[in-house]
Amino acid sequence: MRRFRLIILLLLLVFADASSGFAQESEVLKYDVSEYDLESLGWGRHYVPLEIINTEEYIQFVTVVTNVSCKGKRYSPERKLVGNYPLYGHDTVSMQALFWVPGNYGEFNYKLLLYHVIDTLDELLDYQIFFRDSGFYSIKPPAGIKPYLQKNVTLPPMVGRHMDLDYDFARVMPFLVSENKSAGEIAEMAGCDSSFVIDHLEYMSTRGYYQKEGTRFSSAIPTIGESEAAESKKLAMEIADKITGKLSINIDSYWKVLDTLVAAGKIVNDSNAFMDGGSVLYRPYPVVTALSLWFDMGRSFITGTAPFNLFSGTDFCNAQIPYYMYLIEGNEIVGGNCFYAMITSGNSYQIIYGDTIPQITCPLGFMFAPMAGVEVQWEYEKEYFPESFMVDSATVRPMLVHLRTGIDPIMAEAFNKLTKISQSYNKAFLLFGHRWWFWNLVATRVIENLTESGKLTRRGNGQYRFDGFDF
Repeated sequence: MRRFRLIILLLLLVFADASSGFAQESEVLKYDVSEYDLESLGWGRHYVPLEIINTEEYIQFVTVVTNVSCKGKRYSPERKLVGNYPLYGHDTVSMQALFWVPGNYGEFNYKLLLYHVIDTLDELLDYQIFFRDSGFYSIKPPAGIKPYLQKNVTLPPMVGRHMDLDYDFARVMPFLVSENKSAGEIAEMAGCDSSFVIDHLEYMSTRGYYQKEGTRFSSAIPTIGESEAAESKKLAMEIADKITGKLSINIDSYWKVLDTLVAAGKIVNDSNAFMDGGSVLYRPYPVVTALSLWFDMGRSFITGTAPFNLFSGTDFCNAQIPYYMYLIEGNEIVGGNCFYAMITSGNSYQIIYGDTIPQITCPLGFMFAPMAGVEVQWEYEKEYFPESFMVDSATVRPMLVHLRTGIDPIMAEAFNKLTKISQSYNKAFLLFGHRWWFWNLVATRVIENLTESGKLTRRGNGQYRFDGFDF
């Protein structure tokens, strides 16, 4: 018995409009498509029964494509699914076309296309279409949910591109859950079925974004409202200016400390010894910005003595970082400009840093690569390609200790004051994601201060990669 495995690929692509052609009636394949009304079905996954008959004795192949896209005020999610089916001689196959309607508000466009193909790996062409259906409709936000949609929601860098969080409902849901609203209350506010709310919460709980306690859910990530964000940002600017003062003094003696380390044989006397783990110290800008402010001070502020292995175990295309997640509410994008990742493997590690958030390109089908155990090969866009260094954390440690002189009390002050602000908004804990967001504000301001004052000169495009073998 020959076996066929149905493969469904979810590709977040711009679907090429095929309206220039017409569905060609097939003499070989007969079909029956059940009636459906996506507008009345609302958000979620909806199945449309199909029956296709092969009238000949030879095997035929059919590709079923559904595409649902939404043009919203802030987000424009798209869900395209492709299924391949064989039809043996004189076979009748019942199947279901899956429409995936994302939880967004705006103008929806949907398509159902049936292709008669020779090989399921070939490019799909207009003339292969033997059935086509498409339509438009809109979903408007009910009055109850409108206040939550008025303001922008800032997520951590790289996270928002994933389908878990690329639509309205996913962005506002943590705020509703934090207000202890039930699934029924949320469904009424959002104008959707309560089953959609529960399915969303169940799924996102498996991703680490919610915690389930009995029949109720609680948010596992910090949600920071506009007033709390403004108050915290004001504190971040004050702390940054204090750190700038101390760090400026320490930078003034940077080269003197380096000369001392060279004289003691701790650092190689060759700025071009690129394979040496200490030669990076001849480049003050990446040392101060990436290694001092993030690898050293940032880790201490955010995770204390625990590793700050941000993005380790995931990739930038499928960024899943529940321990470091946050959602910040505000009409302006409230967040720092720095990008930091530390990815570990055994006793080696890689630090990826940018003084601006890099733009990357993800390959087709990137969301399914982790499921198959395949590493996603993402790429920098050309202008963000980083400069690379080797680093030995033990070798550069004396310089990092010097740069941090006098700053620990300021960091302690920042932590205590931020904790008080958080508590005033009924938060029991200052979670890692909350600290990361705050420290990015601080680090961004410090770097701006140092470059504007001439204490530091930006090197290259501000994007760096450090490869190390001991930490």
